[in-house]
Amino acid sequence: MKIIWTCIQWLVVAAFIVVFVFVINSYRYLLYALICSSLLYFPLTKMIVSKLSNLDGSEKVRYDVNGKRVTMQMSKLTASVILLIVVYSIVISIFSVSPYLERKEFVLTHPNWVAVTPSILNLTADIQCGKTKYAYVDLEYQFTTNGRSYSQKIDKAEKLYSFFPIMGQRRFEEMRIELLNRATQKKVAKEYLLFYNPNDPEQQKFFLANDSFYPQGSWLYNILFVFSTILSVTVVMALLFRKN
Repeated sequence: MKIIWTCIQWLVVAAFIVVFVFVINSYRYLLYALICSSLLYFPLTKMIVSKLSNLDGSEKVRYDVNGKRVTMQMSKLTASVILLIVVYSIVISIFSVSPYLERKEFVLTHPNWVAVTPSILNLTADIQCGKTKYAYVDLEYQFTTNGRSYSQKIDKAEKLYSFFPIMGQRRFEEMRIELLNRATQKKVAKEYLLFYNPNDPEQQKFFLANDSFYPQGSWLYNILFVFSTILSVTVVMALLFRKN
């Protein structure tokens, strides 16, 4: 029974990784993280080995929570995995706060795709209410190539997170209007761009904005608020207890 439960746990972890790496984000980001972490790992190898060894160069004897001996090779593997996770988190964070870099990366990795400015048929904004609250834009576009018209609707083409707690319906409405105005400005300025595969026009990628830095549209923006709030409360509590 214990083996079955362990297998189920690993399957859940594997499914989460697959969804996060290949569905929510681009698999190319993982490749970039692998390359960067590999380049960083070799310069750090000497430091990692020194941390895992005694002063005379002999291997430290370490044990895990189950009392099993942890070898230096296992520790190196753990260190490399942790480094990969850290670098991958940095990579996806950078791309998530920069629509310009996200678009530029797509252009460089899809040189044969054709860029067009489609017609935006519909543009609406709404609010996502739940554990994570944010405003989002839905849009529908249309373009013509080789005498054939293509149209597609994109749900949540862009989001707007709040760095502060959302209190009341009025703030929700302000966020919705703010994001709708932003999307309308992008439409009027024709900043948006569509890329499609000339061999298969059904394969398309739409970019609404081209800002160099737009953290409000990133989940990282919301997470930073949570951590900053927790840190602030912790510091205040520590100062109060220290005075007492």
